[in-house]
Amino acid sequence: MTKQIIEITNEQAWLEQRLQDITSTEVSALYGLNPYQSEFELFHAKRNKEVIRIEENERMTWGKRLESAIAHGAAETMGWDIEKFGVYVRDTDGRIGSSFDFKINSSRMGGVGILEVKNVDSLVYHRNWIDDGQGNIEAPEHIELQIQHQMEVADIGWCALVALVGGNTQKVVLRNRDRGIGSDIRAKVSAFWAGVDAGVAPSPDYTKDAEFIIKSLRGTATEGLVAEADAALEQLIEQYHFVSREGKDLDALKEQYKAQILERIGEASKVISSLGTISCGMTKASEGKVITQDMVGTYTGARSGFRNFRFTPKKG
Repeated sequence: MTKQIIEITNEQAWLEQRLQDITSTEVSALYGLNPYQSEFELFHAKRNKEVIRIEENERMTWGKRLESAIAHGAAETMGWDIEKFGVYVRDTDGRIGSSFDFKINSSRMGGVGILEVKNVDSLVYHRNWIDDGQGNIEAPEHIELQIQHQMEVADIGWCALVALVGGNTQKVVLRNRDRGIGSDIRAKVSAFWAGVDAGVAPSPDYTKDAEFIIKSLRGTATEGLVAEADAALEQLIEQYHFVSREGKDLDALKEQYKAQILERIGEASKVISSLGTISCGMTKASEGKVITQDMVGTYTGARSGFRNFRFTPKKG
C-alpha cells in the first residue's frame, strides 16, 4: 500500500483530490447502499472528473458548526485526548481515499483511533439507526461502510462513531477494523475502476437513476438527428404511452374523489379520519406586483385566494 497524506488547504483542492479515488462517503454506492448517489451516477462522475457537490441543507450546516463541540464533548465524557485530523489520505495503489474529523490518542483503547462525528435528528435516528437501549447500536449501513473504509485507508485499527441525537443525547459506537470488509471494499473498488478505465458503465437502476439520465446524461439533443425505433424501443414507447394514459385517467379519477369529498364536508378547512387528515383551508389572495414605472399603482399577476387540498396519511 502506497500512502499519500495531503494537507487540506481549501475545499476546491480537497474536492479535486477526491476525483482520483473512491472515498469513504462514496464507497457505499458500490454496494447499492448510498442514499445520495448510485454506482451508475458515480461511474459517470469519475469518468468525466466531475466534482459532485451535495446541496447543503440546514441540518448539514449546523452539523459542521457543531462538529468540534460534539467531538470535544465526547472526549470529555470518554476521557479521550483528541486532535483535529485535517488531512486527506489516499492509497494510490488501491485508488481509495478519505478525509477525517478527529484523531483519538488513547493508550487505554489500543493506540490511535479515528473519531467520526454525526449530528443526527432524533426522528432520523429512531427510523434509520438500530438501538436496543442496552448500548448495542448499529448505524445505517452506508455509515458503517464509511468508517470501515476510513480505517482501511488510514491503516488504523479502531474508530469511535459519535452521534449527537436531537441536539442533547450522545451515542457512542465503537468499531474495530474488519480486514475482511476492507478486502471486500478493495475488490469492489478495483472492479469499479477497471470499468471506468475500460469505459464500461455498470447497469443503471432506473428506479434510482432515472432523474440523472433524463436531466444530465441525456439532457441534450441534436436538431435534425432522428432515431429509428427497433423492437425493444417500440416496447418501451408502448409502455410509456400506457403509463401516461393511465396516469391521466388516475388524475381525472383523483379529481372526482376530491370533488365528492369537498361536496360532503362543505366549508370545513380540515378533515380527520382513521386513514389520516386532509388540510383544505384557504390560501391568501395576492394583489400582484407593480411592473413598470409608468404603471405605478397598477398590479399584474393578481390571484384570488383558492382552497388548498392536501392529504396526509397516517404513518404505518
